[in-house]
Amino acid sequence: MTGRLSALIGIGLGLVLGCTAYGVLRALLPGDLAVAAIAPGLLAGIGARLGRAFGTPAQLRIIVFGSLFAVLAGEYFVWDALRASGLAVDAFVPHLLRSAQWLIFTIGFLVFGIFLGVRLLVGNDPLGDILEHGSDAVPPGAHGTPCPRCGSVQTVLDGRSLELECTACGHRWRPADRPA
Repeated sequence: MTGRLSALIGIGLGLVLGCTAYGVLRALLPGDLAVAAIAPGLLAGIGARLGRAFGTPAQLRIIVFGSLFAVLAGEYFVWDALRASGLAVDAFVPHLLRSAQWLIFTIGFLVFGIFLGVRLLVGNDPLGDILEHGSDAVPPGAHGTPCPRCGSVQTVLDGRSLELECTACGHRWRPADRPA
């Protein structure tokens, strides 16, 4: 129970810091610059990592929907400050829809921030993951199918005999065959 609680506290603190960073950066940066929307997702992922979260579906949902809520909350505070100074419209939704360019970039950076946050939570070596699990995406019998003898993916398909040959160990087999 303590592990789950520390993970949720880490994600929550990351979201609060992300919301604060979004609001501050949004107020300081020029009008339609939406790069600050990356902060909630990224900081939620860092908080999850520091809280020793391990990527349960509930934790991932909290990062995704919490990041969305954090951006909306940060934008609400920006809108409220602009409204108080007389520079914004009276309704929040028209404020969000005032510029299509800003909205598209905000959604793009929000999604990218969520992707980075989740990526930080579930793993930090995307190239290594692709190299390690890439052969799982190769259909059986295709070039790159793992050798049943040595496990190497350096295999080629002979077009005439339809046998696979491992260039690492020289083993030849038909894709339906089992290792000898």
